[in-house]
Amino acid sequence: MEVGYESKIRTIMQTLHSLAAIDKERAIKLEDLARIVGLKVEEVRSIVDKLKVLGYVNTINDSVHLTSTAIIKLSSIYC
Repeated sequence: MEVGYESKIRTIMQTLHSLAAIDKERAIKLEDLARIVGLKVEEVRSIVDKLKVLGYVNTINDSVHLTSTAIIKLSSIYC
């Protein structure tokens, strides 16, 4: 069964949060993120590009980390 796009977005954001990828020093490489979430690098890159436009992630070279906006949004989900 195909996993939905929104589920993939949620998984990527939650994974970045779980890995504490919250600043440029702790950013995670896209290929590592793809391996961890079980998706192709191209698909993760596409989702990360969308999250970047929405202001939820920043990218540096080929690495990604959450923005403070995303951290607050994720924290509100768990509270």
